[in-house]
Amino acid sequence: MTDPRWVRESGEVVYDGFTRIRRDVYRMPDGARADWDVLDQGDTIAVIAFTPHGTVVLFDQFRVGPQRVIAEIPGGAVDPGESPREAGVRELREETGYRAGIVVEAGSEWSGANSTRRQHVLIAADCVPEGPPEWDELEHGTVREVPDAAFFAHLLSGELSDAGVALRGLTVFARDANVDVGLEPLQRRVRAMLSGDAPAAGGADDLGRRIDDVWAAADEEKPDELRAAMSGALAGTPGSDPRALFERASVEDFLGEEAAAIPLYRAALAAGLESPYETQARIQLASSLRNVGDASGAIAVLRDVPPTDPLAGAAAGFRALALYDDDKAVRALRTALAALADGIPLYDRALRAYAAEVRSRPRIRVISVAVVMRDGFILGELYPATTVRPAFLRAPGGGVEPGETAEAAVRRELAEELGATVTESRLLGVIENIFDNEGRPGHEIAYLFAVSSPELDALSVDERIQVLDGETSVGWYRLDDLHPDAFPFYPPGALDLAHGQG
Repeated sequence: MTDPRWVRESGEVVYDGFTRIRRDVYRMPDGARADWDVLDQGDTIAVIAFTPHGTVVLFDQFRVGPQRVIAEIPGGAVDPGESPREAGVRELREETGYRAGIVVEAGSEWSGANSTRRQHVLIAADCVPEGPPEWDELEHGTVREVPDAAFFAHLLSGELSDAGVALRGLTVFARDANVDVGLEPLQRRVRAMLSGDAPAAGGADDLGRRIDDVWAAADEEKPDELRAAMSGALAGTPGSDPRALFERASVEDFLGEEAAAIPLYRAALAAGLESPYETQARIQLASSLRNVGDASGAIAVLRDVPPTDPLAGAAAGFRALALYDDDKAVRALRTALAALADGIPLYDRALRAYAAEVRSRPRIRVISVAVVMRDGFILGELYPATTVRPAFLRAPGGGVEPGETAEAAVRRELAEELGATVTESRLLGVIENIFDNEGRPGHEIAYLFAVSSPELDALSVDERIQVLDGETSVGWYRLDDLHPDAFPFYPPGALDLAHGQG
């Protein structure tokens, strides 16, 4: 509602930077004139992004006003010609990498008494990760999910800038008597949140509460009681249910019985365990594999956790530990630094740059590799070209561990890296390889074995196998296409031995 007794007589822009300030002169109802500083700002959008599994998406980023990292609701500016709904969907995707399902506009409010900005709010249902965030040069942070109850507590904490508009939007949505049928479950969820009945974690069902109660009382000194309590909590749930398999695996893991936990974790994942438990299961499976000495298996389990996953940092930490155990210290350090950089806005670029420059210290490595040849082809692991070297191939295999024979090492490496079983192996020879590793000296003592493997024998010429604990792949290459100066095969001299297999 306007008031004709207040008359704007003039206005001029006195500052135009990240925000714009206009100084307006008003004649007030009593006839006096006064200057007013007005924040001349465009509209913004805030998106309350609900996932299908009882959590809300937040974006942690450094803010120069509070001079600290703030856990914020995704959102940003409404661009010219853009509706608030369009802006919200775009901002959610750009800031977090999440795709919104159903979107509801929940109104707007003024940003402040001296601002031209309207703050709009959207309720977004069924939000799921679709890809990495698309940040601009001024955006850095961490995307994560929090349970409904934790989100509501955060809104009341005073530790974010959009709490008022968020609470307004939630209240509007909860009171809407004409909400679409597809949004009724979310409306009940929001009403529970506003009334203080939202579950702290794990879902609203009774099963989740029973499981939470078991873990609250868990005692590793009483294994039989813990197993019995979890069996009681899962009563009525099919034994093949992925959540039940996951919880049983977690019990065995908690009790230090990794060998019993590993197949249960794998079964839960194979049965379609959903987020957020899916990533938890992968992390816990990787930790168990590492504890039983299968570092390569742990690396493979964690290789494709998306950066938008709320547990991406934890997954990177466990992957770094597994890489270190697998004698990949450089990759371990790079992985750990990259994960650390995500939470350090001021120095993230520097950390990433330095991580990329990390190189292994010069040393002599003893490796054991397989030379597998068939019908004029040889099996090779492809390393793509970089800016400083051409593409090349290596015989599949890896390092010999202390106390391990070279023959045992090649069998283990092919099993860990390719999932291949070696039925026969024969030593072809030993080669010393001294080389330049992108400006650093490299030195290897390589044991070369001719091997037989049913999995490799069944591999067709046009098929490839992804290396389970790395980023490379293995396939067949025609011997006549290889040349030391154009497309080399390492270790040098391996091809001569391969030709000699006959």
